[in-house]
Amino acid sequence: MRLLILSPISPLPVFTGGRRRLFHITQEQARRHEVTFLSFFRNEEEREGLHTLGKILGIRVRMVPFRSLKRMFKGHIHWDIARIARAHWRVRRQQLPPDIAIWDQPAMRRALTEELSSHTYDILQIEWPYLASYALQDHLPPTVLITHDIFSVGLTRRAELQTNARKRKQLMRLAQNWIVYEQIIYPRFTRVAAMSTKDAAIIQQRAPAAKIIISPNGVDAQNICPGPMRSQVRRLLFVGSPTHEPNLDAACWLVKAIWPKLYTRHPYLSLTLLNLDHPRVRACSANMPRIQIIGRVPDVLPFYHQADIALAPIRTGSGTRLKILEAFAAGVPVVSTSIGYEGLHVVPEKHLLVGDSPEALIAAIERLIDSLSLREALVQHARTLVEKAYDWRKIVDDLDRDYIEMLSTP
Repeated sequence: MRLLILSPISPLPVFTGGRRRLFHITQEQARRHEVTFLSFFRNEEEREGLHTLGKILGIRVRMVPFRSLKRMFKGHIHWDIARIARAHWRVRRQQLPPDIAIWDQPAMRRALTEELSSHTYDILQIEWPYLASYALQDHLPPTVLITHDIFSVGLTRRAELQTNARKRKQLMRLAQNWIVYEQIIYPRFTRVAAMSTKDAAIIQQRAPAAKIIISPNGVDAQNICPGPMRSQVRRLLFVGSPTHEPNLDAACWLVKAIWPKLYTRHPYLSLTLLNLDHPRVRACSANMPRIQIIGRVPDVLPFYHQADIALAPIRTGSGTRLKILEAFAAGVPVVSTSIGYEGLHVVPEKHLLVGDSPEALIAAIERLIDSLSLREALVQHARTLVEKAYDWRKIVDDLDRDYIEMLSTP
């Protein structure tokens, strides 16, 4: 197959779950198909990442600079300013999410048109819903939207946790704008790829005419080996991206509502917040004992191997969490909220332990502290699960079957 992938970001460097998925899926697709990667870049790091992507995967990469309105005014790109201004007006008039206008950039539209007129593609694969407007035009090959998240769900959950009435109202209004947009865009794609059956049900409810496939997140189970199982629990780990609001919320909830009580009972424990060197997290963690905050690292696997328990205290967001699958593959027992493992085919008490309140999460952690055999059983079942169901190669096998079926259907 000849695939054209349209992306808002470079997969490299990998430091978020979305980038990790994008890299591994593209890597596996490049082994099997003829792939062209068309992407925005926002800075020199992302531009260099796209160059590296093309070299290591042996694919053609085309880059388009992402321009904010401020940068356009500086560069006197008046035609593009006018186009985006009209897009902002249309978005406001139709009560759509404001992000849609800024991502709908004339330079990317020109690049996409040139690609489609100069090359023949079997499928246009669009990553993330805020690029969906590029599919709202004629003369496209079959189109697939990779959702990653359902933004309206994540915004609604954030609103439910918000104590400030004005901010809660703003979030609910933005969530409603996304619902309207989702209802518009989902049916326009040949297929919509959901991260889980739960996400698929929400998409179907939003847009009954949408044709949905399941393409879950995964993990490189073949190349990640389980780490050692120590007899005593000493180190807890939470991995998250500082650019993703659910991770910031989870980190602050963890250090303010959970850690003080847990540390008082078990003062030998330490907590590492990995990839979360963010002002908000630092402010939440101020004066908290035995908390280590670490920024971006080139490889998270050594930190999983040093950890005795991995935490996923997620309260907002949607989609599925790669951090849980990574911990499963790395042989680390997991304690999660219900939202944290949402959409994954896991069984509480078999693959992980679950708690949705500070007290329940502390109780689950203490069960693991007290029982080596429980930790060993969870790790064994979790590792078997990712090997069977969540390796990237299997996920692309399934995606290929869906694409072949799609192309054979009139």
